[in-house]
This record gives sequence, structure tokens and C-alpha cells, in this order.
Amino acid sequence: MARLGLIEEAVVLAEGKFSVFGAKTASCILRYAAESVVAVLDSTNAGRTAQDVIGFGGAIPIVSSVKESLQYKPKQLVIGIAPIGGGLPPEYRRIVVEAIKEGLDIVSGLHYILSDDEELYYLAQEHSVKLLDVRRPPDSLTVSSDEARFLPVFRVLTVGSDCSVGKMVVSYEIARFLRSRGINAQFCATGQTGIMLSGWGIAVDRVISDFVAGAAEALVKAVFDADIALVEGQGTVYHPAYSGVTLSLLHGSCPNVMILCHHLGRTHIKSYDVPIPPLKKIIHDYEYLSSFTHPSKVIGIGLNTVDSDEETAKTACKQIASELKLPVTDCIRFGPEPLANAVLEEYKRWKSLWKR
Repeated sequence: MARLGLIEEAVVLAEGKFSVFGAKTASCILRYAAESVVAVLDSTNAGRTAQDVIGFGGAIPIVSSVKESLQYKPKQLVIGIAPIGGGLPPEYRRIVVEAIKEGLDIVSGLHYILSDDEELYYLAQEHSVKLLDVRRPPDSLTVSSDEARFLPVFRVLTVGSDCSVGKMVVSYEIARFLRSRGINAQFCATGQTGIMLSGWGIAVDRVISDFVAGAAEALVKAVFDADIALVEGQGTVYHPAYSGVTLSLLHGSCPNVMILCHHLGRTHIKSYDVPIPPLKKIIHDYEYLSSFTHPSKVIGIGLNTVDSDEETAKTACKQIASELKLPVTDCIRFGPEPLANAVLEEYKRWKSLWKR
């Protein structure tokens, strides 16, 4: 599995949805791979910059069409949204077709597999472009063999109070921080955006349900020679639609420790009338569920404060840390160091026992 990102001189498609939550894939690409983006396509914000609209991404221009983007010499069109159900919206299909005809490779994280679409496949062949479907799972996946818990790599899983709370960001940030300190920490992507950024991984929500735990196991086996594996979590055990993926990741990766991610102020599961329990109960529930296959504990909180002001965010981090007796930080706003240090402390303790 390659360890290089997939984004290269790209125009990122976020038509009509360019915002931090409206186009999560686009936002994360601009946060972590802005140097590989030449433009964003969103006609509703054309003429502005990424910085103007989402607060980061600098002077990357926003254009109204594929034709307008060509002045920036893109090599790829990256689909920057992940709609519920993962389909290809009709208006996006027209843009993809235009991009193929202009000779751009297409990078897609949709459930809808572009290379299985006869029209798009033959059009791509005609114009000698690639269709990169990052959500297509490997054919070799099978059920878990219960091997992860015996591996000589320290496993950290991000878990959440809901979807879209920052599990990928927290995993990615901690891995980057630890590597900057000389630790061989590997980010294990389980979603399309993480795969685009890191160049490898398995989009587990596309995997046959019986094989999801096996996919999680395969990811940590792939980095067995690392010091620490940061496994990107998905969903939440409270989610009416996605709880199965969450539980399979938990049991398949057999984490030594977990980081709980939460969006400050969110009280209900997004788009559902399901209340989010208090953080203390969430911690209890994840630790209990983990114990079915491997004991694990929550060692810190990744707090998403994107829509709070600075003072509110600082106060919330302090209050939650005091209440739960755990390190709490917003990895984007205040940096991942408290969580990375907690991981490192647990890793050193585990390593001393492992060697015995």
C-alpha cells in the first residue's frame, strides 16, 4: 500500500456545497493538501478564494466551471462532497463528463463507482484519463481472524459521539505530530478523504458487512512494524444507520486506547431525532463494547469547536477536562499535543510490558 497522497494539481468539485460541513472532503483536502489544489469549482462562490469562504486554503481561486479552471492547468478533478447514500448528483455528472472530455483524471470518493458506469468508463478510455474510485474495496478482504490484538503495534482508534465530528482530523493530526517527534506513527484511513490524503487505506463503509472487522484488522496488519497505528474511526455506536460500521471497526482493530471525538454544542445525532448521551456515558459505553474482544480505554477528547468563538472553545476544553480528568483539545484550533502526549505515555507503558 502506497503512503503518498492521491491529489495532484487538482480542481476540487464542491458545486453549491462549499463549506466546512457541506463539503467535508473538499475542506480536508484544502486544509492538508492545499499545495496540490489549483482551484475549487463552485459557481455560487466564483470569484472568491478558499480563504474567503471556509477560513483556510489561502488564495486558491474558486471558479464557476471546468472550462474556467483550465487556466490553472489542472490534471485532476476531485469530487469534494460525500452525500448521504454516496450517489453522483445529476449536476455533478455533467461536470464530470466535461472534465473527462478536457483530459482530467477523476478522483472520486463516492459510493457510486465511476469506473463501473459504462458511459463514463468508455468516455475515459476515449480521452485517455483515469477514473480513481477510492471507495472501491480490495477484493481480498474477508472476515476477521482475531489477529489485531496480538500485533506488535500500538493501536489507537478515534471514536465519536456522532458522524462528522472530526475523527479523521484527530487521527491525522496526532499521527503527524508524533512523526514530527520521531515516532513511527501511521495513519490508517478508513474513509475516502483519508485515503485521498494518505494514498492508502480501505473505505470501510463500502465493505461487505461481515468483512468490515477484517478490513480494520488488515489495516493494522499493514503497519504492524510501526510504533503506533492511528486508525480513523467512522460513525458512532448511537447512529441509527451507521452503528454497525463503528462496532466492526472497534472489534476488528482491537485498539489499545481510544480518543473520543465530539462536536461542541451538538445535542442530537445529525439528521436524526436521537439524543447524544453525556460524554461520561459515551466513554463508558465504548469501553464496555471494546471489552467484548479487547480491553481498551478512552484517554482523551478531541473537541470540534469550529462554530464557537475562541473564548468559548477554551472554556469548554478546560471544563470538560476538569469533569472527565482527561486531556481535551481542539486539534485544529489549539493543536493535538495534549492528545499526542497521552497516546505517547500509554504507548511507552504498553511497550515496556510488551517487551517482557
